[in-house]
Amino acid sequence: MEYLENQHSLAGDSHAYFLSCYIVSMKRCEYLIEAIRNSDHPEHARYAELDDRLIESIASYFSYYYFSAYETALSSEEKRIPNPWVLALNSESVTKLPPLHGMLLGLVAHVCYDLPLVLLETKSSGVSIYDWSNAKHKRTYHEISELLVEELPVIARNIESTLACMRGRGRVKGGFSVQLVGYLLRSGLFSRVVFKVLTNVHREALLNCYRLQRGVLSREALAVLCCKRMSALKHGSIHVNIVKTLLQTQFKS
Repeated sequence: MEYLENQHSLAGDSHAYFLSCYIVSMKRCEYLIEAIRNSDHPEHARYAELDDRLIESIASYFSYYYFSAYETALSSEEKRIPNPWVLALNSESVTKLPPLHGMLLGLVAHVCYDLPLVLLETKSSGVSIYDWSNAKHKRTYHEISELLVEELPVIARNIESTLACMRGRGRVKGGFSVQLVGYLLRSGLFSRVVFKVLTNVHREALLNCYRLQRGVLSREALAVLCCKRMSALKHGSIHVNIVKTLLQTQFKS
């Protein structure tokens, strides 16, 4: 991921912003797993009761979905890419949008389309290892969300570092928007909102996972729902979309 983020930064490609955010979340998952498994870890006592297998499985499946779509998009083979990832990885359309739109398109594709499928497929010996009725699993997901919110300042620094790399090569646009979001992430003003968004996304993913299991929802229908959200992001300014997201989150909560 760090290699791809660097390559996109050098090319002035907005996909770099999504990766700069994703890198932080994956490192936090690694941190959690290490803290759970290593009794000498300074935060072992805090996280010892979490389910490390669940964290590792979700992170592994999650990254597989992203890299699978990414590699297929770059290959010359006639393989089908899920429609949400077609929108998120379409370099021509992404480069015409402000930088943070590219990041948001990738995030929506990943969490609104991939996450329900990941929850559906996280199995061990044919048995699902994810159970929302399990208190340990509830707490594990809660702690992941808390840690990601705590890392918002790191995400901001990564995004601004990507901006600086692009600017140094004269390949950047929308610098003010990136700096504004960076400030908001560092300031803590977004923390409560981001946690609510993560919680709402998780609930929706669970519902869609249940629908997929029961055959009420197909992958194609899930992709259509996700694409509708992504299409909305491609209209209007980044500032308008941020306000809409904030309002939607407040109403849902």
